[in-house]
Amino acid sequence: MPVLFEEMTREQIKAIAPNAIAVMPTAATEQHGPHMAVGTDTLLVSTVAARAAEAAADSVPVVVTPPLAFGSSHHHIPFGGTLSLTSDTFIEVVREVTVGLAKTGFRKIAILNGHGGNSDHVGVAGQDLVNRLGQPVTVASCNYWDLTRDALVEKGLIEGGRVPGHAAHFETSLVMALRPNWVDAEALAKVEDQSSAAGGLDVDLTGAVVQTYGTFQAGPGHTDNPADATPELGNAMLEVIVAQVAQFYRNFNKVLGPTLD
Repeated sequence: MPVLFEEMTREQIKAIAPNAIAVMPTAATEQHGPHMAVGTDTLLVSTVAARAAEAAADSVPVVVTPPLAFGSSHHHIPFGGTLSLTSDTFIEVVREVTVGLAKTGFRKIAILNGHGGNSDHVGVAGQDLVNRLGQPVTVASCNYWDLTRDALVEKGLIEGGRVPGHAAHFETSLVMALRPNWVDAEALAKVEDQSSAAGGLDVDLTGAVVQTYGTFQAGPGHTDNPADATPELGNAMLEVIVAQVAQFYRNFNKVLGPTLD
């Protein structure tokens, strides 16, 4: 059975839906520094979602929808190369797509996010779906890096700080492993190291996320040092990320779903 929604017939989808997990990848089309393609977030989350579905197929059927390639990216617009949705529009699109999945018969839906600007929004969309739909559905909303951070740190592939940064060595390494032609080597050699930059994008302050207007736009459009990226690091991280997301699918499958009288 295929794992991609678009490769299945309506009859295959209806037959598998009640016992499968539907995964909706959410991403963005936005600038990723001077050195990397604007489709980075969509490439990474859709690859992780599908490969993890294949890895988990031994214990749970997972169907992955086409990714939502536009996200909440207004803070990237000044750099160019960015197509963004307002927060309200993004949330509504996610909600309506997941409503369609529920009405098709899926009872477990995971919104797997691959863009930091969407993080709060996917949670709102999932909560709305559960509370407003009036059907027995269970929804998980998550960032793929949050599911995998501890394992990546344990393997020594990243430090314990925030992940993934934007267009930096984490994402650049993954893209090098998947689509090396999406990374401009000449531009990468000229990027600025932002590892010690102060007053950054989203500052972790005892559990609060602090954001200041104009901070991101004042920088180069990436965090830390993209030049530290290697395809070897990308492949090693990708192996861990796929394994952890596959385990998330297996664990989510064990959650008891609701029933309605």
